[in-house]
Amino acid sequence: MSLLKFGGTSKKYGVVVDIGSGSVLVSIVESDKNNDYPNIIWSHRELAPLKNIDSLEQSINGIMTALVNASMQLDSVGRKFLREHDKNARLQETQCGISAPWAYTVTKSVNYEQEEDFEISKTLIAELVKSVSDSTVEEMKKTEEISSMDLEIVTQSTISTLANGYQVAHPEGQQAKQLEISYTNAISQKLLIDAVDEMQSKLFSGAKSSKISFILMLYAVVQEFFPNNKEVCLVDITYEATEIGIVRDGILKYCTHAPFGAFSLAREISAVTKIPLTEAFGYLKSQKPYAFLDSLSKTQREEVENIFESYVEKISELFQQTGDALSIPKQISIHTDTKLEPIFEDLIDKAAKRNLKSAPQIYSISKEIVNRINAKSDKKPQTQNIDDTALLVSAQFFHKRDDYLLFDYV
Repeated sequence: MSLLKFGGTSKKYGVVVDIGSGSVLVSIVESDKNNDYPNIIWSHRELAPLKNIDSLEQSINGIMTALVNASMQLDSVGRKFLREHDKNARLQETQCGISAPWAYTVTKSVNYEQEEDFEISKTLIAELVKSVSDSTVEEMKKTEEISSMDLEIVTQSTISTLANGYQVAHPEGQQAKQLEISYTNAISQKLLIDAVDEMQSKLFSGAKSSKISFILMLYAVVQEFFPNNKEVCLVDITYEATEIGIVRDGILKYCTHAPFGAFSLAREISAVTKIPLTEAFGYLKSQKPYAFLDSLSKTQREEVENIFESYVEKISELFQQTGDALSIPKQISIHTDTKLEPIFEDLIDKAAKRNLKSAPQIYSISKEIVNRINAKSDKKPQTQNIDDTALLVSAQFFHKRDDYLLFDYV
């Protein structure tokens, strides 16, 4: 077991893929160890068709089509941009992040304790990691929702090692009375994994490949940007899902999701108001997302308000699933499309109040990452003013992966 390290030059180029619940992003990223942030050479996001669907199975078909279309853009347009940027550049790695509902993330901890000091050996760590990994796999098999799907593990990684209660990156050889290891498994739809592998084998056969759930990348970036926020609830709102991650003592302890997101809201609003689906989605992305209610009839307005109320209740129920006996953390970090922030900050605030019985402290990781990276990109016109925050999170993770305590990639 060893931390990921990159040898040789301080600069590397990679393909960063983000498979969202309703879209696929492909990008080419330049990472220089000497810089705080990556340089995004080129990117393209392919949306799955925004249409009425009856099931997630129909939605994943749209994602598969978007992946094919996006890979064609990557091979033709993306490569051209890379050559213009650096004619000698070689794409060395591909990184694929996968969002809910296509990815599940399960974290478990194992404790080893003695009355007297013991030496933390590689053998002991390996045994503890194996025990917690095996128990996680068995637990997933017993979960009906997961076991009924054709899934594959894409990431197995240790995200925390605590010796006597203190975070230690390399505990081997140290003395301690207590050792706690937190280990996470990310699993995803095999259909998607096979499609990603096929894309890589055709376009980048010699590149190193890694896959990871988006919530794990978001967790790592939030910990980097807000290192003092040890108790936080991560909320990732995508087009077809809302996922939460519970962070306790700086460790991602529990993740779950509801298969309902921004497109889902727009579909229901469109069905009630009879306005086009794209128009309904446009209302949600406006600075005053509730303004359109004034143009509706009394009956329609009540029905739309019930749609919003239903979403709030769904998320309130989601917030009750913390993986422990505690309430969600009062600090809530929201990640979504920046144009969707006004509507979802309000809805998440209402849902959180039902669980906390008090006002939460909501902040936007989306705004933070956009402001930080764009502020540093004055010499990098390709990166400047990018507002696709999922791209920025994925690129930042690609750039800083050495510094995040994640290893043992599948």
